[in-house]
Amino acid sequence: MNRAEMDRVDKFAFWLSSIFRLVLIIGCIVAILTGNWMHLGFFIYVLIVTFLPSIIEKTYKFEFPNEFEVLIMLYIYASLMLGEYGEYFEIFWWWDIFLHISLGIIFPALGFILVYVLNSERQVNLSPFFIALFSFSVAVSFGAIWEIFEYLMDVVFGLNMQTSGLVDTMWDLIVETLSALLMSTLGYLYLKKEIHIHLFEKAERKFIERNPRLFRK
Repeated sequence: MNRAEMDRVDKFAFWLSSIFRLVLIIGCIVAILTGNWMHLGFFIYVLIVTFLPSIIEKTYKFEFPNEFEVLIMLYIYASLMLGEYGEYFEIFWWWDIFLHISLGIIFPALGFILVYVLNSERQVNLSPFFIALFSFSVAVSFGAIWEIFEYLMDVVFGLNMQTSGLVDTMWDLIVETLSALLMSTLGYLYLKKEIHIHLFEKAERKFIERNPRLFRK
């Protein structure tokens, strides 16, 4: 990817995150004017969450391709703003399933790209099976963390993210696990040269371009 293309992606990610945060700030102002303190707390919490990827990158001097940051930002918006605040969970029965399938795709892809690139640059030495296992484990772990997050949101803000309690939690984990298994299997087959996946190759190049210090000889 050339510099012009990277700049376009950077600008798109910047404007998308800026617009999303502006919407949240407007929501905070409206909540204050209407005296809806529960909504105010919710908007502030979501606003803080949107800064977490940037905080992690600056803390550890680490940068993922902006496409993944855009996907994470869209996931936060689709889950918290549309799903919970916009009541999409109630309107569309499949919304929760869609979100957890997405979660099961995004996180194993992140884990796979990280370990695959480090492995290819001889920073670590793992077999294709263990690279796939790592990406699968990352996704399942984040899925469990997200369920804990949903529980805390329900307890702290009185929301209903876990619509049917234990049943909802278990089905969410099952969907995420199956999605992660699919992505990890594709990653394994890609490493074994049995299939060709352009997305993985493109993500590998961009990861190296954005984190050159990780791959200095």
